[in-house]
Amino acid sequence: MPMFDFVCTSCEHTFDALVRNDVLPACPACGAVTIEKLLSVPAIKTSGTHGKALAAAKRRDKAQGAERMHAQHQYELSHDD
Repeated sequence: MPMFDFVCTSCEHTFDALVRNDVLPACPACGAVTIEKLLSVPAIKTSGTHGKALAAAKRRDKAQGAERMHAQHQYELSHDD
């Protein structure tokens, strides 16, 4: 069952849905059946995009680690008695 992205032409709500036998689903927001299938952008994985994703993950993990350390320090200060 392929997953497709759709936009409702009545309320402009975008959603994704599993489609069987090319039967178009109704809009989950307004119930209209006047929807259009959107073009899907394929995910491309190259060494460049992989490196950028790893760098972004490392920055995120470093920031989360700093937040956790700060929260732990605040906890220890408030429970030091």
